[in-house]
Amino acid sequence: MTIRTRLTFRFTGLVSAILALAFTCIYAFCWYFISSDFYRRLERKADTVGELLTRRNMGPQLLSQYARLRKDQLPAQKIAVYDGQNVPIFITNQIRNSPPLAVSTKDLEAIRRHEGMRFRQGLAYVTGVEYQKGSERYIVLVSAENLYGDQFLLRMLAVLIGLFIAIVGIVAFSGWVYASEVLRPMQRMEQQLNHIFPNTLQERLPVSADNDEISRLSTTINHLLDRIDESFGLQRMFVANVSHELKNPLTQISSQLEVALLNRRESEVYEETIRSVLDDVSELSTLTRELLQLSQVNQASAVSLLTDSVRLDEVIWDIRDEVSSINPCYEVAVHFEELPEDFNQLAVPGSTALLRTALKNLTENACKFASDGKALIQVYFNETSVQINVQNNGDPIPADDLPYIFEPFYRSRQTAGSRGYGVGLSLVERIVRLHQGSVSVTSGEGHPTVFHLELVREFM
Repeated sequence: MTIRTRLTFRFTGLVSAILALAFTCIYAFCWYFISSDFYRRLERKADTVGELLTRRNMGPQLLSQYARLRKDQLPAQKIAVYDGQNVPIFITNQIRNSPPLAVSTKDLEAIRRHEGMRFRQGLAYVTGVEYQKGSERYIVLVSAENLYGDQFLLRMLAVLIGLFIAIVGIVAFSGWVYASEVLRPMQRMEQQLNHIFPNTLQERLPVSADNDEISRLSTTINHLLDRIDESFGLQRMFVANVSHELKNPLTQISSQLEVALLNRRESEVYEETIRSVLDDVSELSTLTRELLQLSQVNQASAVSLLTDSVRLDEVIWDIRDEVSSINPCYEVAVHFEELPEDFNQLAVPGSTALLRTALKNLTENACKFASDGKALIQVYFNETSVQINVQNNGDPIPADDLPYIFEPFYRSRQTAGSRGYGVGLSLVERIVRLHQGSVSVTSGEGHPTVFHLELVREFM
């Protein structure tokens, strides 16, 4: 069942229930008013007969003559008087050849207990009242048919049913049209999304100026399409760069092995070929390891990865020793700006292994591209975050390359001659973003190259 149909049914059902309740209350009020008014008319007649019987001392014959002389007879009016032994002493009947008014002994006893009662006999309304004359106790019964009231109620019921059916039909049609108008933006959105394919991911849904649910949904879908477009772009770039990076070492390995098999050579030549092949295999292994690290760092794995309380001072000292041991020319200096008294402020939530990888990549790159092999790590603390600067005094990064250095496999002109695959900085950016932090770089002629990291103390 479509949303349009469900909305129509629910809207129609709600209005129908309210309408049925209102019409039922109106009909019940009219029925109660008309019935009560007719019963009061019958009770006045019963009071008249009881007054004549008990206080005027009229006998049955006089009562019968008096009843025939009255001109205010009700339709199908019947009067009956019963004595204390439940024996009828007076019966009058307006309609000839119709059965007289008669009630059971059980009903008479109920009238005596309640000193009066109202009830129905078929189409007739009956009221019974008890009167006392001396030691005798009489019951006066009066019945009649409320022709005008019953006809009015029947006509009213027919009118209300007709109005109910007509209004429900109008409401159902209006609800169907209204639901169509409400869901029209959703239908247009569906049609537009059906025309978006991988080669047209740059298309976006229009967002209206009204800040309603539809515009917010369009904005959310556009953000989703932005992420999908970015993911597809990264995937295409990733595949293209990986293919290129894997092609070179595999081609070298294949060429060296083919040359070695062309002619029989000295063992030293084979050893040299094997060492060269091992170097190429080592490069492939390094590339594969970096690609695995890059693929494992994503938002989906954040919950399982970011479970540590990382002491940054300990991590930075370990990285200084580790990077210094990689190359004797590398020298790493560490500067802490106003260490906090509370050592808990030295810690941030996250993954120790990932933060070590990010800081090591930045520090090693700083030493590698520094003119003197030196790098400086500066650490600043505040109430909400920890800021880390990794800087060197090497050649500045070209301004045209700065916006792209955190993209996977991007190699600037400055690093084109050095070993590497352009994965390290992309891995750093992804790790920092996973920790809800930020990373940026500043570099210019006459100024050091500084990578600025900011890590939050608490995740949002």
